[in-house]
Amino acid sequence: MSERQNAFTIKTNTLSDEVYDILAKYAKSRKLGDYISSLIVCDLHPVSTNQVETGHRTEQLLEHINAELQELKQLLQANEFAGKREDYRKSRHQRR
Repeated sequence: MSERQNAFTIKTNTLSDEVYDILAKYAKSRKLGDYISSLIVCDLHPVSTNQVETGHRTEQLLEHINAELQELKQLLQANEFAGKREDYRKSRHQRR
């Protein structure tokens, strides 16, 4: 399949805030096209509801894990900075 440069605009007044927020999240992560494509493929080639729910749940779990990892990374960076400040204070105090 070749790369396409087409852009689509969806105009509707019937999108709920919940649906709009999900679309906005995928658009922000630059995965909206892949997400829409996967939904259409599911429509074209129906699979059991259980498989779709499992795939969606897996995606949710991965997003949760990524968010937790990001939070841990920020905490680690904050603690490293605090640790460096404490080391600086100790070495400064020892020089006196």
